[in-house]
Order: sequence, then structure tokens, then C-alpha cells
Amino acid sequence: MQNSQYFVQEMESYFRMKAASTIRFFNRSDYYTLHGEDATLAANFTSKITKYMGDSPTLSYVCLNKNQMETLVRELLLIRQYRVEVYVKSPGKNNDWKLEYKGSPGNLTQFEQILFENANVESSNSVMAIKLAKSNTVAVGSINTTDLKFEVCEFTDNECFTDLEALVAQIGPKECIIPEGDTRELKTLTNVLERNGVLVARLKRSQQRNAQALTECNLTNAMGCLQALIKFLDLTGNETNFNQFRLGKIEMERYVRLDNAALYALNAFPLTNTNDATFSSNIPKSHSLFGILNNCVTPQGGRLLEQWIKQPLKDLALINERLAVVESLVKDTETRMLLTKDNLTKIPDLMVLSKKLSGKKVKLQDCYRLYQAVNAIPSIINNLKKLDNKCVTSLFVDPLRELAADMENYQSMIEELVDLDLVDRGEFLIKSSFNSEMDELFQSKLKVEEKMNKQLSRAAKDLGLDEGKSIKLECNPQHGYFFRITKKEEQVLRQAKHYKILDTVAGGVRFTNDSLSMLNDDYSAISDKYEEAQKSVVSGMVDVATGYADSVRSLNMVLATLDVLSSFATVAISARIPYVRPVMKPSSEGIINLKKVRHPCLESQEHVSYIPNDAFFDKKNKFFFVITGPNMGGKSTYIRSIGIAVLMAHIGSFVPCDSAEVSLVDGILARVGADDCQLKGLSTFMLEMMETSTIVKTAKENSLVIIDELGRGTSTYDGCGIAWAIAEYLATETKCFSLFATHFYKVTNLGDMYPSVGNLHVTAVTTDNSITPLYQVRQGESDRSYGIYCAKIAGFPDDVLEWASSNLKELEHDRGMKYIKDYEVTLKKKTIEEGDKIIKENLLKLKKLVAESPSGLEKALEEIKNDMKNTSNNFIRGLIEVD
Repeated sequence: MQNSQYFVQEMESYFRMKAASTIRFFNRSDYYTLHGEDATLAANFTSKITKYMGDSPTLSYVCLNKNQMETLVRELLLIRQYRVEVYVKSPGKNNDWKLEYKGSPGNLTQFEQILFENANVESSNSVMAIKLAKSNTVAVGSINTTDLKFEVCEFTDNECFTDLEALVAQIGPKECIIPEGDTRELKTLTNVLERNGVLVARLKRSQQRNAQALTECNLTNAMGCLQALIKFLDLTGNETNFNQFRLGKIEMERYVRLDNAALYALNAFPLTNTNDATFSSNIPKSHSLFGILNNCVTPQGGRLLEQWIKQPLKDLALINERLAVVESLVKDTETRMLLTKDNLTKIPDLMVLSKKLSGKKVKLQDCYRLYQAVNAIPSIINNLKKLDNKCVTSLFVDPLRELAADMENYQSMIEELVDLDLVDRGEFLIKSSFNSEMDELFQSKLKVEEKMNKQLSRAAKDLGLDEGKSIKLECNPQHGYFFRITKKEEQVLRQAKHYKILDTVAGGVRFTNDSLSMLNDDYSAISDKYEEAQKSVVSGMVDVATGYADSVRSLNMVLATLDVLSSFATVAISARIPYVRPVMKPSSEGIINLKKVRHPCLESQEHVSYIPNDAFFDKKNKFFFVITGPNMGGKSTYIRSIGIAVLMAHIGSFVPCDSAEVSLVDGILARVGADDCQLKGLSTFMLEMMETSTIVKTAKENSLVIIDELGRGTSTYDGCGIAWAIAEYLATETKCFSLFATHFYKVTNLGDMYPSVGNLHVTAVTTDNSITPLYQVRQGESDRSYGIYCAKIAGFPDDVLEWASSNLKELEHDRGMKYIKDYEVTLKKKTIEEGDKIIKENLLKLKKLVAESPSGLEKALEEIKNDMKNTSNNFIRGLIEVD
């Protein structure tokens, strides 16, 4: 670090205007440095020591090698959703740095090699642009850089952007660009995006448009958004992007409406803590629906499953088509095993290969991998034909036959040009017979190989080992050719000083000697000449292969779909209690009937004995249920299990029930949980009000609404009033399928007022010092509160518990319960209501006397007292009785 004080002063300018979510690396050729707060973050993640330069002020820094830098970049972009910038020193200028690379969660183009060269693309990467037009019109452009799709749409939204919020959940963008400005609408839009975990970038408005005669181009505002995205991602700066992307329209109406609140409530995806180094791969599969359903064996299958969960279908025919395929795979174990354990495991990420083909970036190894994938198609077709299912034939067999026919010439080209005999030892070369120069080089390689084998014989004799068994000649890209012996033979090398150990691995000890090293160098030199000689042939082959990019993309989608449906079948049959095929019905039938429904995440966990329950909704009878009962009694689990079952049915999966009938729904809306959003300035109550407002505004007659413990973040009376109003609105105005779990027992009175409302409760067994939940859902409302028992279990001091019990008795009119505590719940409720009515009537009478004839007040009080003593209402008798 030369001229450190001057460097400290220069660095201040680089960090003065930097956002906290932007991390800057400085490329120093052999290593990278980070400074200030960036250095602290890097030190915490890599456990590197933070150092300091300068006197006053000082500047902290951390040095990372290339591998450490790449690991941190993956963490920042893929997990923590930060922006990354890499600066390089300008030639000939002291401490003058220029931006070399930049990336963000939605723009990974410049970091693709670092992120995905040696790792699968686990999820699709999308970035979105939004423009607010006239008359509450929202214009959206989206670019999926993984699946190479441009998508646009325009729609009318309300002032809270509830439809946009559902679209964000459906697409799952990592980043969104919006116009600069500070209008009220833009501030609301920013809040909505940030609340849903989307990184927001602001750009100046651009008026330029360049649209062709496509129907999507009629959406002028959305196309303007798309243009801004193309510029933001600098797609035109790389000619390999040309002719790769497809333009389509986002069809929101095709899918069941879900927002991020619903995805969270239904445990759809694993939650990751972006403040530490937690990777989603370390989260148990049983913690999310995605984890439970993801038995996919290909990366593209996993990505498609993620998309399906976010975009459940509303088309009855398409859902039943998926279910029919899953059912056939469930019934035929042999075919399912052949597909998942053999056929599909041979399929690479064809989407990545198609991108390489389009960009002419493929190597011979990539071409061979595609050749292998296409070679697996006939076996897949033969296995699928055994299922003898018309849906399987239309979805997979016929398309695969067509694609295999399209790829026949490609397969012939590979077989004609590539030396397939060398592939097993990791060499991907054009056949030497192609021309005389290559044939001559090939013969030279054979001669060197012959000499290497002689060296193997000498080494075996020298070390007293069995050639080809206890000592072998092997090759890899790192070391070239080397000898390998097992670890138990390692002692023979200790006395043989003319042998050099390269490394020790699980398979044994790798070593060489001077003669083999020289031959290895000769072999490498000949190989380099061979690769140079075959360049023109490879270039021509790549030009031909590029024409198959579209066929490879189509093949990718067909095989990804097969992978997901095979995964559904595997999950259904391997669950503790096998899942069943739901009977899907049109929305007009208005029925959801789930027998012994279970929560798939909970029942898959070890040491959990899950108690299932029934759920029955009927639009002609009861379709709104108020659920009461003790904490930890299973209310939340019950309502979530219903939501998850309905979601699973709409994506074409079997469901965790004994039997299931599900009418199509147009949305699954949820308000579950009590998390603060303190970083975004939202309290528990404010967050739940915003989520519930979205439900009230967007729920329709065919929606499924799940609300858990609404109104806990404010006063009891406010909370109860809000809960009552929302429940009544959903039951009488919206008339949608609803589950409403609450501790406000007054809400159960809705069951007496409206025939569409039913009451359910969870049960528990109590003693003086314990409460044992039974996790059974029964008809009717809960007969009492169990809060004091929970406090006992939590270890509250006895004097606090006694005080709480005393206050509870006073608040609940415990004296009035003296004669009715053993009544059946419905009769007890009726008696209390009649008593409340009598008390109210007498209070109104007294109020009238105070206003009209105060002198007769004393006499009136005496009459009321006598009436009360002689009443037949046992609740009032208990209240006025003197001990």
C-alpha cells in the first residue's frame, strides 16, 4: 500500500455517495481489497483480519484472493440481494480507479461466469420495470435472463397496487427499476416493492421507443419499460444476446392470485436470513412446500417447480392433465424409478447449453453433453410408452419424438466428427482422420502414451507393485498424467526419493517422476497443437450447432415438466401417509371437501405424530368458519394445511389427505403471523392492516381467504371491532371461502346471525398446572379461554398468576357464571345474551327516568332490584347474588 495517506483521502470520494447495499471491490491484479464498512462485511463473512492504513483518518481494509472474492460475490448477489461493483486501476494513473464490472440481483450478466461456471442455476433470475400511466394504469416490463424471455403487460390497479403486488409474487423479480420522482404514487410503489423484498433502482425517464409490428407492442407504456430494462441490463452491448430472447405478454388471469403474504403464510419457500451466511441449501427440506415437493433431479426441474408454485393454474383441463400424468407415475413404480434414477439424471441444464449455443460460446465438451442428453431421449420415450396414458403421450412422447427427429443431424455430426473413444478419459477432440496434420499429431500422441505406459511398468517393478492394479497411470486436467497408488501402499514411496508426491486424495496418492513429467510436457505440447489444428473444424461445427438452440430450449421445457411431475409422484408415494389425487371441480360447484387433511411440512418431520382433521366448505351451506381455542392448540396449523392443500391441487400435485374435492379458486389470500417490519418502519399492527386491506380489496367470490389472529396489535376493543367488521364483510359481501382464527370470542356470534358462517374450535385437556392440546377440530365455539394455563407453563410467578386470575374473573363476570358454568356451550351463550338484554333494557329505563323524572329514580331502582331477584335468568341471578 504505497502512499497510504493519499490513498485514504482518495478512497473517501468513492464511498461518500455509496449506498449501504452496494459493495465495492478494488482489483489489484493478484488480489482484491474492500474498504470501510465493506471491509467489515467481508471480514465477518470470510473471517479475514481487518487491517488499517493511514494515520488520521485511518481506513480499514481487507484483502481477498480470487476464490474468496468469488465466494463473497455469490453470497452478495444471490443470497443477500446486494449490488456489487468491481473497480480496476487506470493505466499510468496513481489511485485513479474506473468501474470495470457491476452487478445487482436482477442484473447478473457480467458475473455469470463467476456465479454459475461450477454451479447449477437454482432459480430463475428476473428483473422488472414499472411505469405509472394515466387512469391508474400500471405498465410492467420484465426480463428473465435465465429463460431468455421478454414479457410485458398493462392493467388498471387501485391506489394500494394490490394487483401489482400479486404480479410481483408471481414473477419473483430480484430487482425493479422505476422512474425518478417523489410523487405520492411513486412513494407508495416503492414501499410495496421493498415490503416484498425487491431491490429498487430509479432511472431517468426515456421517451425513445422502437417497436415492431407485434401485438405486445401495442402496450406502449409497457414497451417503454422493456426498453429501459434492456438499457439497464446493457443487453445490446453484447451481440451474443441478439436473437436469443422471446417477447410475450404476462397473462395474470391464467393463474391463481397469490401475493408474498400468502406464500409466506403457506410456507411455500424456505426463509433465508440475509444478514448472515445462511444458504437456502442448508435449510431442511421439511421447512417449506418447495423443499417437500422438490425431488427434481435436474436444475431446470427445480426452477420450473418454483415457477409453478408461484403460478398455480386456473385451467381445469391443464390441472387434470398434470394430475393424470402424476397418477400414472404413482401407479407404475418401475417406470418412475427408471425415469428419476436413470434417464433424467443424464440430462444437463439444457437452458444453459442453449444460451451457449446461441452465443457461439460452446466447447466440444458442451456439444458432447448435449449429444448425451439427446441420446437419452429414446429410452425416455420407451419408458413413457409403458404408461399407456393419453396425457403422457400428448405432453411428452409426441413432443420428444419430434425433437429427437429434429436433432438427428446434430447427433450424426457429433458421431462423425468427435472422437468418442477419448471422452472417457476426459479428452474432447475432433477425430484424427479428419486431415493429415491431425492424424500425424495423433500418431505422435500415441507414441508418447506408449512411452508413458513403459514408465508405468518401470515404476511398478521399481516399487514392487502390481501394474494396473495397485499402481495405475491416470490423467486429469490439473496434473495431466500421473501415477496413483492406494493409501495403504504409501510407505513404498518413502524410500523412493526419485518420485515426487503431487497430492493425496480419497482415492489414493498421486505422484510422478522426472521421466513421466517430461513425457507429460511433450503430450501437453502435442495436445495444444492438435487443438490449434482442429479450431477451424470446431468453429464450423459450432456454427451448425447454433441452429439447434431453439430445439434445445423446447427439449429443456419438456424434460423439466417431466422432472417436476415425476417429483410429484415420488413425493406422493414416499410420504409417511401417501398423498391422494384431488378431484378438481369447476368453481361453479363451490365445494372444498378435504378428509383428514394434513400439513405436509409438519408431518414429514421426525418425531411428529400429526393429527389430521376434516374441512368442508359449501357455497350452498357454510363457507365461512370462525375458529377459536387455546394457543398452541393447532388453529394456525389447521388453516394453513387447508391453504397448502388447495395450492398443491392447483399446481397439479397430489395432496396430503385421505380424499379431496376442490373447486377451482381464483386466489389464495392470507394474513398470518405477527412479524414486525421495523427496518421498513412498519409495526405488527400496521403490517397486518396493510395485508388485510389487500385481502378486502381483492378477494372475490371464488377466493380462499385465511386470516389468523387479526387485531392483536391494538386495544382489545379496537381489535375486536376490526376483526368483526372484516369477518362480516367477507361472509356477507364477498362471500368467499374463509377461515378466520381468532381469540375474540364475540366474533363467533356471527354464526347465529348468518347461516353461511360456522364455528369451529380446537380442544385441550387441562389440570391445575398443565394444558394438553388435543389438536382436534370440532364443531362449535370454544367454551373458555386458556391463557392462564399457558402462562403457568411459561413459568410465571404464582402471585402474578393469582392476580391475573382475579382480573380475568372480574372481566369475564365470573360471578354470573355460578349457575351456568356446566351448561352446554350453546345454552350458556343464549343465557348470557338474554341476561345482557335484560340488563341493557333496565339501564335504558333508568337513563330515561334521570332525564324525565329524577324524583322517581329511587322507587324505580327498588322495582328493578326486585325484578332482578325474581328473574329466571341464571346469569343475572349469579351476578346479583350476595355471598
